[in-house]
Amino acid sequence: MSVNLTPFYAIALAILTGLAQTAFAVSVPMQLDSQHWQALEYKSIPANRVTQLEQGLKIQVDASASPLIYVFDETKTISEVSVMGMIGQLPIIPAGLEQGEEGADDFPFRLGLVLEGDKTLNFAQQLLAAQWVKILFNLAPEESGIDHIMFLNLANSGPSNSFNAEREHPHGNGLYTELIIERVFAERDFNFNYELPMPERVIALWISADGDDTGSKYALTVNSISYK
Repeated sequence: MSVNLTPFYAIALAILTGLAQTAFAVSVPMQLDSQHWQALEYKSIPANRVTQLEQGLKIQVDASASPLIYVFDETKTISEVSVMGMIGQLPIIPAGLEQGEEGADDFPFRLGLVLEGDKTLNFAQQLLAAQWVKILFNLAPEESGIDHIMFLNLANSGPSNSFNAEREHPHGNGLYTELIIERVFAERDFNFNYELPMPERVIALWISADGDDTGSKYALTVNSISYK
């Protein structure tokens, strides 16, 4: 008696492929009591309110902005990132302005990759730099520095040709670039994956939700972040 094993091989291959893909993705712990999370504040901008959920974090924005940073134990070489969450309401972009312009520089979600490099602060810069800049550079491993923060933004406004167009932020002092990768809608789950053009050495992950530039009020839930 002959048995056709082809279906069994196909099923086994699918299971093994799925296991390999699952094992390859690393989840970021989403518990705020982790020693890896840091909450930063800007000097002249109200801070967001952050709440720990059973699965993830809730960030409430009320004409406010403040980043959350997850610092790795050691520099990671990352080729792909994935985020799942939901946004209630959205930043209100004034008529006649494009999202990202001065007066409309609020995005409902930014995921920043803090890239390792050779930039450091000298003594004079340490004295003059904003507190968040000092903290950023202090994230770098010893005998190393920062290159810049690569922000991957979700937008809720703007023309389609603004997507996948990278820019150096005009007020970032060369410290960060932005890439709008996807449009997001109110009261809907989002699940984006982004494969980097080339693997990058990443010191930390940076989460931002902004409403200070437009006076917007909304809530962002981040359920999970993973990377390869």
